[in-house]
Amino acid sequence: MKECTVVGVGGAGLSLARQAHKVIGGRFLAINTDRIGLEDLPPGQGLVIGPEACKCTSAASAARGRKAVEESLEDIRARLPNSGKVVLLAGLGGGAGTGAMPAIASEVVQRGLNLLVAVTLPFRVEADRREVALSGLKELEATGATIIKHDHAEQTTGSMGLEEALAKSGEGLAQRVQLWIKGETDA
Repeated sequence: MKECTVVGVGGAGLSLARQAHKVIGGRFLAINTDRIGLEDLPPGQGLVIGPEACKCTSAASAARGRKAVEESLEDIRARLPNSGKVVLLAGLGGGAGTGAMPAIASEVVQRGLNLLVAVTLPFRVEADRREVALSGLKELEATGATIIKHDHAEQTTGSMGLEEALAKSGEGLAQRVQLWIKGETDA
C-alpha cells in the first residue's frame, strides 16, 4: 500500500514494523535513539533521535525517550507524511518507544491523518516494565489515536521459547494492522 507509512519507534518497534511492512508494504521509517539498531536500513529509512539526550544509544527510560523526541521534533516532523495512513508500532515498557510514541502520535493526529498505533505490553514477570508500559499506554490513549495492543501477559507460551513468543506476537499484530489497512476492522 503506497499510501501507508509504517513507522517503528524504538528497538522493539523496529522489529514489529519490519514484520508489518512485509505484510502491508508502503513507506518504511524507523525512529530510535540507538544508532546501531538503524545501521542496516537503506538511506532515508532510519532516524536517530535525541543525539544529545541519549548519545545515540538506548534511551533506557521513558523520560529519556521523551527528551529525545523533544530534541528531534523538527526532524521527526520533516519525515512524517502529509497524507495517507500511518501505522506507528512500538514495544512499550522501555525507553524510546514508550517515551517517544505519544508525541509522535500527537504529531500525526494534528496532521489529520488516518492513524493506527500498534503496541506490545510486557510479560507479567516484568513488573517494573509493565508499570511503565501501562503509563505509556495511557499517554497514547490521550492522543485520541486508534490503538491495538498485544499484551504478552495474556499470551500463553506453553513450550514456546521467548523469541518464538515475541515473533508470534509480531505476526499477530501485523495481521491486525493489515485488516485495519484494508478497512476490514476499525481496530
